[in-house]
Amino acid sequence: MRPICLLFVFLSLLTFLPAHAGHKPPQVMLRIHVQTAGEGLSPMQAMPIAIPPNNEVIQIRALPEVTEKDLVDVKMDAAGTVFLFLNHVGKVNLDAVTGQDQGRILVVVLDGIVIYAPVIDQQITNGVFAIPHPLPPQMIQLLQAVARQNVKDAPPAP
Repeated sequence: MRPICLLFVFLSLLTFLPAHAGHKPPQVMLRIHVQTAGEGLSPMQAMPIAIPPNNEVIQIRALPEVTEKDLVDVKMDAAGTVFLFLNHVGKVNLDAVTGQDQGRILVVVLDGIVIYAPVIDQQITNGVFAIPHPLPPQMIQLLQAVARQNVKDAPPAP
């Protein structure tokens, strides 16, 4: 049992180590989904998710509106608000969903955990999504590494 625990601890630590030059940056899964009625939709189109703080179960669209592939920068201000800066695709998708689905819940999932689930009350047109509470510094570093890699891998502007 002890070797298995040590192996688990070692693998967990590897998740939070910074990338080395020439290596792929650490991977993190960021998904932003929108609530849907779910009625008459297949599991390929909608899925249930529990949102904090009361673990209320709602239906969300199975395909996310925004993913970590849409990140171009991540910053946290002195108050602890985390800002996700999105590329053109993420900006357009966030603009559309926040314009069309007001009153529904936008669910932000980070590595399988719901970290924020606000009701959409205004359209976000600037491509910057704010999470009004801090994330662990290691997670900010991982998201920043992914954003840097996305910028590096982006095709040149026309």
